[in-house]
Amino acid sequence: MSISKTKDLIGQLSTLERAVSEFSFEELSAEDAKDLRLSFNSFRNSLEHHIYSPQSKNKKTNDHALKNKEKEEIEKKLLKQNQFIAQVSHEIRTPLNSIIGFANLLKEETLNDSQEKKVEAIQFASTSLLKIINEVLEYSKISSGNINFETVDFNLSSLISDVMFLCQTLMLDNHIKMIVDVDENVPTFIKGDPTKLSQALLNLLGNSIKFIDQGFIKLSVSVKKEHKDYNDLQFTVTDTGIGISKEKLKKVFKRYAQADEDTALKYGGTGLGLSITKEIVEKQNGTIQIESEVGKGTIISFTIPYAIGNAKNIPLNLIESTSVENGKKLLAGTEILVFEDNLMNQHLIKEQLMKWDCKVYTHENLNKGLAVLANKKIDVVLMDLKMPNVNGFEMSKAIRQHKNTTISTVPIVAFSADFTEQDGKDCKEIGINDFLLKPYTLSELMSVILKNKKEKKSRTTIKKMLDKKMIEPKETTKVDLDNLLSDCFGEIEMLNELVKLFKLNVLEFMGNVKLHLKTENLDEIALSAHKLKAGFAMLKATGMRQLIVELEANCKEGNVEKVKQLYQTFKDDYPRLEENIDDHITLLNKKNG
Repeated sequence: MSISKTKDLIGQLSTLERAVSEFSFEELSAEDAKDLRLSFNSFRNSLEHHIYSPQSKNKKTNDHALKNKEKEEIEKKLLKQNQFIAQVSHEIRTPLNSIIGFANLLKEETLNDSQEKKVEAIQFASTSLLKIINEVLEYSKISSGNINFETVDFNLSSLISDVMFLCQTLMLDNHIKMIVDVDENVPTFIKGDPTKLSQALLNLLGNSIKFIDQGFIKLSVSVKKEHKDYNDLQFTVTDTGIGISKEKLKKVFKRYAQADEDTALKYGGTGLGLSITKEIVEKQNGTIQIESEVGKGTIISFTIPYAIGNAKNIPLNLIESTSVENGKKLLAGTEILVFEDNLMNQHLIKEQLMKWDCKVYTHENLNKGLAVLANKKIDVVLMDLKMPNVNGFEMSKAIRQHKNTTISTVPIVAFSADFTEQDGKDCKEIGINDFLLKPYTLSELMSVILKNKKEKKSRTTIKKMLDKKMIEPKETTKVDLDNLLSDCFGEIEMLNELVKLFKLNVLEFMGNVKLHLKTENLDEIALSAHKLKAGFAMLKATGMRQLIVELEANCKEGNVEKVKQLYQTFKDDYPRLEENIDDHITLLNKKNG
């Protein structure tokens, strides 16, 4: 073959290789994409072999050997790539855990407005970085076919509530409405992978929050089709954001894709969110589609089959029904041994636990740790898995094999900046009780310790404590007057006057709603709700403010029945909210008296 023809053929082969690579990710599952790339590489090697070694006598043997060799090389390359990404992820997560942890501790201190804004900026930047790390790690798993799904019973209503609460905390513009519409036919308990569903919803809602300037974001959940043992549930996210042009719409599910070149510069992000969501949905036998128009907004919906769940199979999480203050009472005096080699993280977790009146011992040496276990009444061990020299798995194994049953039966909670499927199997085999991924929130840390520590009190005693009046109030009844008192220059009398005016505004609102519901005059009700939002924001009554925002949005959409339901919730919950306001004022009076 002539040199010019050879170069031309090799050039066309390179173009085809790029096309195959793009097609495989956009149109195929991870496994199918991997097979396609293997087949193409085998074809390429065979062709190159013919070009450069045309006289070979053992053609079939060589082709087979080349194919196997190519397959091994690709698998090795993917393995190395994933190991590298996991290692980098761990190295970044470790200092990031300290940044987020110390920022959370600072947030609990008494700060002035300037300091509080700076702490919030640190929290925002660090959580944004964490999101990028998580997306890259997730993408590496998907691209290599190493994504796993669990099948458990879970409460769909609670999951949606948690997702919307998280999204509400991301909202910077209070004028944008967040709406939830769950059809009454949707079952409360379903069976599937709750983590992956949360991830898909957060990806879509997060995109809407990022690309919206005005209007609303709405999450709708409905039963698309009923089957004998399962339902096809449809989740739809609608927003009035910037929208996407028809030309760009075709490639939004590509990896690293942004609608426009300047989108990444203006809004940030990895461009992996939608491609990950598509893979998550399709791996669960679901479908996903998108509609959009520039300047009007976007509608993305996906459908996944879910079996009907059973509430009895869902474990009770004690921390879900208790307040932070009550959690502190349950943890007071708890003795905790922490194995952690990073000095900054040692300092961080010690300070976090000591705020809850725990007794904390930190070590990175196995023998010293065993000495603490032998001489102290340790309730729980927090074990960093990825330590140098003797790692957390080996230390946990040594504890479980100890002759002293007091030591060998102590609850162990592993924590690390990354956690693989193999780590999970190893933990189970060794007898590690639970796992906490860094960076973690303070509530996650509290929850996992309460769940696993040796119970000095019986479960009945704990249950009684949780049933007391200290139980966390509903979101719609929470209030915080500290900031308002600060705005009043610390003058209680001025605070009292503002609260009186607020209560009068609530009475006026209730009168207007009662009057206009009779005639279904939703415009007037929306106007009254709009006036009341600022009052709830002033009192830091975030949950009730969100209910009023939702009520106003449904008025504008003409949903009479939904407005009636929301108003009934308001009537049921507001008396408790007012009690909490009065209790808070009483405490402030005593404190400043």
